[in-house]
Amino acid sequence: MGQPNRTLRVAAAQIAITDDIACNLRVILATIQRQAARGSEVVLFPETALTGYSPAIGHGRHASEWPTIESALATIAQAAQEHGIWVLVGTEAWVGTHWVNRLYAFSDTGQIAAQYDKIHLTRADTQFYQPGTEQVVLDLKGITVGLQICYDVRFPEGYRSLLDQGAEVVMIGFYGAGSGTWKVPVLEAHLRSRAAENGCFVVAANVAGPLQIVVSQVVDPLGLMLAQANQDCAEVVEAELHLDRIADSEIRQDFLSRFRDTRFRDTRLRDSSHDG
Repeated sequence: MGQPNRTLRVAAAQIAITDDIACNLRVILATIQRQAARGSEVVLFPETALTGYSPAIGHGRHASEWPTIESALATIAQAAQEHGIWVLVGTEAWVGTHWVNRLYAFSDTGQIAAQYDKIHLTRADTQFYQPGTEQVVLDLKGITVGLQICYDVRFPEGYRSLLDQGAEVVMIGFYGAGSGTWKVPVLEAHLRSRAAENGCFVVAANVAGPLQIVVSQVVDPLGLMLAQANQDCAEVVEAELHLDRIADSEIRQDFLSRFRDTRFRDTRLRDSSHDG
């Protein structure tokens, strides 16, 4: 007999985010408890869900605030363990000399399974954060999951790097709101394309407005929408991922078997201008 089909019950939490860590923490903890009760195996929160997003707040945090943030992260880890659910949550993190924009992955035993620092910083981001340097994947219940943050979605090479590492699901946290609502269809197209280009599921969680530039959503490996939140609403979207769906992706199969070793080949036309 073959192995049973692998599945993963995911939740993308589209929540309101403020600059008040204690307030954000209460919302995160309540959402963890509720989603565990609903049977979700993993819940994804937006970019900087715990701390708030400094470019939107208008000022950065002082290094002295890091112990408070660390304590809140420990509380989230404990909640993940108590409720037996994986939790992916965005936060600003102090690394001794500077701040980074980080996505933590806590396992259902409360351990830090992975952490990813945003690589592609917006121009506004560069006033507050230093960029990360490594694309990150983790093993989540036997499923290879890649991590991304917001502006990363604009750069498909990051997703190719995750595919190189075997990513079957990519989870991306956004803080995209306040203006530029014309980006809603553009970013949805990006998320669908990143899923289809790599034959993977994409799970995205954004702040709940106001004026979102992308809504929280779950996309399958063919680029089809499985679940989608409403615009500017605090809500959680849920989906059950059937991992055997990845086998339907011809693009993923062709990249891994036919094109992987040729993508950096110099295909420029040679100068062949001569008579005859």
